[in-house]
Amino acid sequence: MNVKIFILISLWIQCMVLPLYAQVRVIKPVKTKPLTTRLSFGAGAAGSVLFLSRNVKEDNEAYGVHLSMAYGGTKLFRGTLEYTRYQTIDIAPTWYNVNASTVEMNMHIIARFSEGKAIFYPVFGFSYNVFSGFYTGVRDYLNLNTLYEDNSDVVTNWWGINAGAGYEYFFKRFSFFADYKMRMGVSEGYDEFNILDVCLSAGLRINLKVPSVYGLYRGTRSRYTLKTESN
Repeated sequence: MNVKIFILISLWIQCMVLPLYAQVRVIKPVKTKPLTTRLSFGAGAAGSVLFLSRNVKEDNEAYGVHLSMAYGGTKLFRGTLEYTRYQTIDIAPTWYNVNASTVEMNMHIIARFSEGKAIFYPVFGFSYNVFSGFYTGVRDYLNLNTLYEDNSDVVTNWWGINAGAGYEYFFKRFSFFADYKMRMGVSEGYDEFNILDVCLSAGLRINLKVPSVYGLYRGTRSRYTLKTESN
């Protein structure tokens, strides 16, 4: 009796359950990759305190020219290469004829507004900063005279870690951008990791449509892939 019941249950599973299970198919959506992206060139102005531990005077920011190149942005990430050159300032009575410049590489994480004409992006990256000037040694609370001679020309190069945020608004092929960044590094005299620079930059970019990484290199199977829309 038990053998007959087992045979009947087996036949029922084969005739009813297995065909229903075989008909269930999960169709995954086809993943498409953009064949084009943006290459942007920007120019504008920047303001910075240059070296926060040295520039202790109020309202003594340096202003200069800011240049940038950005690649990407049609998806989540965008990379930038940026250069800023500041005008000469004095940090009297300790520093005179101070010149500074910054080269940096940053990554933007794109967040788009609902209307599609503006984006907001956190900024992360690295910077190489140059600070040079005539050091008098007068009223130097950092006691840098243990490192440099009084009344001498001093050049200081330091690496920074960038963190900040930016906003960009697009109109036709151009866009307006504004960035706020803090640069963190090791301060001289105290050897502490701290915020050494606070920078604001703004300007205009021209945006060009260029092949993306996927468009430049599709691999040996590219002739069999689906053609995707250009962004």
